[in-house]
Amino acid sequence: MTSAAAGPSPVHDISPPLPSARAASVDHSADDRARPEGTLLEELVLQHLDFVWRLLRRLGLDPADAEDATQQVLLIASDKIGAVAPGKERTYLYGIALRVAANARRGERRRRRAHDRNQSLCETQANASRLVPWPDDLAEQARARELLDELLAKLPEELSRVLVLAEIEQCSLPEVAELEAIPVGTATSRLRRARASFSRLLAAEQHRNPFARGAE
Repeated sequence: MTSAAAGPSPVHDISPPLPSARAASVDHSADDRARPEGTLLEELVLQHLDFVWRLLRRLGLDPADAEDATQQVLLIASDKIGAVAPGKERTYLYGIALRVAANARRGERRRRRAHDRNQSLCETQANASRLVPWPDDLAEQARARELLDELLAKLPEELSRVLVLAEIEQCSLPEVAELEAIPVGTATSRLRRARASFSRLLAAEQHRNPFARGAE
């Protein structure tokens, strides 16, 4: 897939390399619908697992919660996998992922309010663990991903989603529009606004960007 629309890509200035997809594309012929649903679900997992996980991470879930939420998305999808139109699997999963992420964020807010003391202890332990030296490249990628997540969280959600789809998932504008269920013109406008807003946020935090020196 090609990147959505020509223009500046501010996310590329900070986003470290992402894991590649785990499977090649699947031929969605009419005969596929005649195969057992278990086989269809297996293909769905192989083709879209990485996409769902990355999407949930960029929607604000931490790695552990994203793992759990990804499993939940796939479990929900398995109930009606046989009814999904060929070629619409990713759109179907995207809608489920948005709902699961929203529920997970609400649950996380409740947990934080109920367990402030425990959260503080976990943060203290995490800070201590960061004293362990990492190789430079791993440390830079960790800092970059932390900053990326922080900046995406500051964007309005509708802008954050189109930016993730276009810049990180490399979806075309028609694909973004289909996933978001909006006209292509609206997707174009949102992406333009998202890029501009993200660029401003990144410029304000450029001193924290571990890749900034390489861009100079």
